[in-house]
Parts: sequence; structure tokens; C-alpha cells
Amino acid sequence: MRFLKADNLFNGDQFLPQTTVLVLENNGTLRDIISESETDSLNIEKLEGVITPGFVNVHCHLELSHLKSVIPTHTGLVEFAKQIIIRRHKASKDEIIEHQLIADKSMKELGIVAVGDICNTIDSFKVKEQSSIYYHNFIELLGLNPSNAETNFEKGLLLLEELEKLGLHGSLAPHAPYSTSIDLISKIADYNILKNKTGTIHNQESEEETKFFSGEQSDFEKLFDFLNLDISWFRAPKTSSLKNYFASLKNQKTILVHNTVSKKEDIQLANNSTVFWCFCPNANLYIENKLPNYEFFKELQNYICIGTDSLASNWKLDLISEVNVLLNNSTEYNLQAVLKFITKNGAKALAIDSNFGSFIKGKNAGLNLLEVASTVSGKSKNKLKFIKKIA
Repeated sequence: MRFLKADNLFNGDQFLPQTTVLVLENNGTLRDIISESETDSLNIEKLEGVITPGFVNVHCHLELSHLKSVIPTHTGLVEFAKQIIIRRHKASKDEIIEHQLIADKSMKELGIVAVGDICNTIDSFKVKEQSSIYYHNFIELLGLNPSNAETNFEKGLLLLEELEKLGLHGSLAPHAPYSTSIDLISKIADYNILKNKTGTIHNQESEEETKFFSGEQSDFEKLFDFLNLDISWFRAPKTSSLKNYFASLKNQKTILVHNTVSKKEDIQLANNSTVFWCFCPNANLYIENKLPNYEFFKELQNYICIGTDSLASNWKLDLISEVNVLLNNSTEYNLQAVLKFITKNGAKALAIDSNFGSFIKGKNAGLNLLEVASTVSGKSKNKLKFIKKIA
């Protein structure tokens, strides 16, 4: 057994008394949480820094890992999407798998124990089958034309079936409001509610999305031209994209991702206990060089979680790097809040909080050691620094 104590212990919700000691089995399972007075001080390993539960990365695209450093920064969302379409299939299957293995290993080394991952293909399934990371796989469906909703839905079910044959976990998810019809979003929600599964959707990623739904000229017309898609049938609802589709989510637990241009009225509309708000700050900076207005979300701290997005849109899959962006660009969130975003909140969003996100007796939910800014000399932009994975 191991007895661990640190300058601070964060349990997923709050900091524990400084006299707290974690008792671990040799395999990393948490056996007990005690006071240091309950054991011989010679047994205790004393660590400098903050011990936290393992991290939960709520939004990732592992299957795009081979596109690291391929797409330039600050292209804007539409050009970025075009580049993904052009480049994602140019690598061989072996290269794609090799980059996924590297990305999976990197996340593990950076203390990530669970991931919500977007899947358009079976390309990442074998990597996940062998990984020690827990993956919840969101089988992503596209199709703006409502006449294709049933066909696209059935394709998603087939991919989900392949996933489940490997013993992996997943659910269906619409890609985004500008690429998925209300009919398809509704069918997905009905299915996920029936199966008690969580959904997700890329939400309000750019001003171009806002223009498209308000009926203004936008870059999305260029994207549809590039794809040779006829959208002459489409009639802009002249509302925000979220307002247009939100009722179609029904009571499905849903993770809204990015929220870059969400406004107060959008957040008020979707402010209920079935909705989690996932920020991917570095991806926002990589693609649009724009961050959400975090002040709008200050009352929703129990429903905020964090993702890294893909290596096509980020420099690394590192949740500490993500929360440092929040800490450096907002005054709404303190250290306790952002640690909760990447532990307990993330686990709740993915409905895996019985196994991850907290110090859970009888479970190995991971343990990480961090250093805080006051002891990181000369690194004012790094309010937190990942030191090592303990368990």
C-alpha cells in the first residue's frame, strides 16, 4: 500500500484539509481517505504540489491525429473544414493508426483517463480497444437535407454496432446545426434517450454560423459549393442556430461544444440540468483566434467541462494547457473551478462519474500531481503545470 499526502488535495469538488492522506492499493485503486494522524508518519509519501483525480477530456477527434501541424492556424472555421475534407484521407491506414497510438499515449502521459471522442469512421476503434484510457465514442452524423435523415441515421447505427462488437462504449451525435437537419437531430435524440445515452453537438463555432442562420451571406455558401451540395431548398430561420435546433434535443443529456459566439439569450435558453457546456480554448485560438465570452457562463460552473479538440486544430492534447488559457483570459474561474471542469464535471458530462472524476474508494480513477503558479518561476502564463501521473 501507499500513503500519499501533498501540499493540497483536490477531490474533484473541492480542496480537502491539508492533513488528508490517500491510501492506495499497489494497483492504484483508492482504498481509503484518512487523516495523517491515523497512520505512522514514516509511511506517508509527502509530495510538493496538488494531487487531483485523473483528467477527463470531453471532446476530442482521435481519428484526425495524423493532421497535426498540417492545417495552418487562423484560417476560420469554413476554410478549416475544407482543409479537413481535402487532407484527412491522404494518409495511409498505417500512418493514421500510428498517429492515433502516439496521441493516445500522450494523453495517458498527461494524466487523461477518459475521453469523449468523435468518430466518423472505424479508424480509431482498434486503438481504443487496446488503450487503458476509457473512451466514450460519439458516432457523428451529418446531413443537412431532411430527406436524407433516415438513411444517415441508419448508417450511424451500423457504425455504432461495429463499435459495440468490440466492447466499446458510444452513442450517436449530430455534427453541427449547419450540417445536420432538425429531423436527424431529433431522431438521434430519440435514440439516445431510449438508450439512456449522452449526445453532443458542435455549437455556435463562428460568426459565419450566426450569419447562415440569420439569412445573411456567409462563408458556408462557399463550403456547400465546394461540396457540390444544392441547398436552394434551405430557408434560414432568422434565429440563432441554437434556438433553431434546441427543442429537437428534447430531454437528452447533451454536451454543447465550443460555444464560441454564444450569446446570453442562447445560454439562458439552454440553461438546464441536461446541458453541459464544453470549451476547447486552444482550438478556438487555432482556428478562429477567438474565445467565448466566458463571463456569460459564470453562473454555470457545475456544467462546464473542457476538451482538447483534435490535433488538426491544436498543438497538443493537454487539458492543463486548456485550463491555463481560461485562467489567463477570464476572471470568472479560480483554480478550484477549472480543476473541477477537467475532473468531476467532465465525468458527469460523459455519465461516467461513478468511475472517474473524483477520489472514489474501490476505484482507480487516476491520480495526477500538479504545480501551481506561485511555485513556477518565470512562467507567468502557466498558472498550472502538470508534473506527473501518480496512478
